[in-house]
Amino acid sequence: MKKLIFGAFVLLFGIQSAFAQLSLNGHFYGEDALKFYSFGNNGTARVQGMGGAFTALGGDQSSVIINPAGLGFFNKSEFSITPIFQSSNTTAGYISNTDKLTSSNLRIGQIGAVFSNRGVGTRKKRTAWSFSYNTLANFSSDYTYSGSNNRSSISDYFAEKATARGINSVDLNNEFDTNTRLADNSTALAYQAYLFDPLDGGGYISSELSTPVNQVGNVSEAGNLGQMNVGYGINYDDKTYIGGTVGLQSLNYTQLTDLTETFPNGQVFNGFIFSDELLVKGSGLNLSLGIITKLTENVRLGASIISPTAMKIRETYTSGIKFDQKPNTFESQEQELYTVPNDFNYKITSPLRANIGLSAFLPKKMGVVSIDAEYVGYSMMNIKDKQDLSWSNDQKRGVQSEFKDAINIKAGGELRFGKARVRAGLNYLGDPRKNNQAYNSKSALVGTFGAGIRNNKFFADISYSRTSKQFAFTPYTVSNATDYESVALKQSTGTVGISFGTFF
Repeated sequence: MKKLIFGAFVLLFGIQSAFAQLSLNGHFYGEDALKFYSFGNNGTARVQGMGGAFTALGGDQSSVIINPAGLGFFNKSEFSITPIFQSSNTTAGYISNTDKLTSSNLRIGQIGAVFSNRGVGTRKKRTAWSFSYNTLANFSSDYTYSGSNNRSSISDYFAEKATARGINSVDLNNEFDTNTRLADNSTALAYQAYLFDPLDGGGYISSELSTPVNQVGNVSEAGNLGQMNVGYGINYDDKTYIGGTVGLQSLNYTQLTDLTETFPNGQVFNGFIFSDELLVKGSGLNLSLGIITKLTENVRLGASIISPTAMKIRETYTSGIKFDQKPNTFESQEQELYTVPNDFNYKITSPLRANIGLSAFLPKKMGVVSIDAEYVGYSMMNIKDKQDLSWSNDQKRGVQSEFKDAINIKAGGELRFGKARVRAGLNYLGDPRKNNQAYNSKSALVGTFGAGIRNNKFFADISYSRTSKQFAFTPYTVSNATDYESVALKQSTGTVGISFGTFF
């Protein structure tokens, strides 16, 4: 069942991606790692407003996830919280029809405290501990699609699937438990719902052959990748800063999909609904190390490395069918059937990440400019199941053939006007796909803006960014590629971050 768990996911945050599917059509798990670990700017609104270019800067709670050496710049203890509001507009094109949907969500982007202490001895000027939580990736996404299909139905997929398995109708019936009323898999589920029938010469065919098939689908994704952090930074001689962070990541992801088909000229069905529910949970540890050095009083050079996270994943997958048959066609005890919950455990290893940055402070403390280069080792991702080494090796080969390492460039600046601050940033996000033409993927540019106020007791900041991506969702496939279509999706997302903090 693990090869059938769920369909290909879409890339996040400004990278153009290609294909996602219902769990019907098989699954390349490298898409999981890519989805879960392709994230953009995170942390406080100050850092987001500057495009995340903070490797050579410090004194911000986001240092704990970018470069923990920046904790050594704290001269005061601090508490801060950053709510994030996100709104997405999605346009879906399917069989010459267009649907639009607007969705929004509110989450905590960051919350935490830094405890600054005087150093010990003549060289260790300051030390600081940080305890915080950060949302690294947000998976909230909703879209709907609809169209009138004259070429195929999802029942054709199930009929072809059963035919390809070479399973007879007796064995297919045996994959349904008459006591629990649960099917072992979605093919047996569809058979019990009479979506396809056996042919006399072998194989199967859809039971409802009438056209058109009016199709309406919905996809809803939710959840996030979060990280609890414990960080420590040291200031040596007010020139060299080093630090480290231990991060405990937690993954929560839910995908709900449904496809409703109705038959205006139906001979067997008025219609039916096929649905999937996928729940993913995981946890893992990583380690970050960093250094910042002052080349001059106004110029800083920083570098950090974030180890891969080996995350244990547990998936639970369930399918269901609700059907409304025509009178005098067939008899069924129920009009609603489900599969048994299918659980699967495996391990995902995230990409290695490394940052190098340079920052320069403007004369008379007018502000600062900063630029970062981020390396993301997508080709190092790994998906492994200790109980199935053959499958694990296939996944590793798939990652290496599909993905390449990427370089992201982040630049940002801040101008200071007394207590007020104005910020802007620009990101170049490298494309991790080797075959970018096949996936319609490409590198992307993302602009960010921000503003804030700061005094000796508190600060408040706001940031804004807008990203767009194009991707596709394939509800199902059949052997003849001209008999099914994908949903062409365009999604534009605006993100607002607001940070509040106080010194103590």
